[in-house]
Amino acid sequence: MALNIVSNTNVIVKLSTSKYFRRSLGLVQTVEKGSSRVLNQKDPFNYFYSMRYNAMLYGQGNVGDIKFYVDQYILEDALAVYYGDNFEEFVFEFDSKYLAEKGADSYLGFILKECDRRYEELKVNNELKKLEPKPQGHADKLVNSPGQVTYEDVKAYMEEKRRNAQL
Repeated sequence: MALNIVSNTNVIVKLSTSKYFRRSLGLVQTVEKGSSRVLNQKDPFNYFYSMRYNAMLYGQGNVGDIKFYVDQYILEDALAVYYGDNFEEFVFEFDSKYLAEKGADSYLGFILKECDRRYEELKVNNELKKLEPKPQGHADKLVNSPGQVTYEDVKAYMEEKRRNAQL
């Protein structure tokens, strides 16, 4: 499963002490298309992050499938870990004490296990949300009491209107 870690320069430098860390300079942020420059889409995570946060990432390297990026706008010592193909975000406080005691490899293992646990918890919560009954809308609320209309009421009204138009 793909894992992308974004943080500030200080944290990434400390994590790069892992014996498995391989430095890379990342990809070009923008490419020329026609007469203008557009975001490079060859790195899907970098493109996702740029579109979501309007910030450029600078690739630093990787440890296997774990890619490390620096965002210059992150000021506090924290890690944003993006897990999987949907880039689920998990934020961690950087624990320099744990890193100093056990090393970068152990700390990355801890982050991996915690991400797995949080992701499984998220999947279970999403399944429970799917099982919850969806609220039913009342189409007549739009006419009778327009101040208390919900989105489901508008959907029900539009559905009823569409059904009546087909008849």
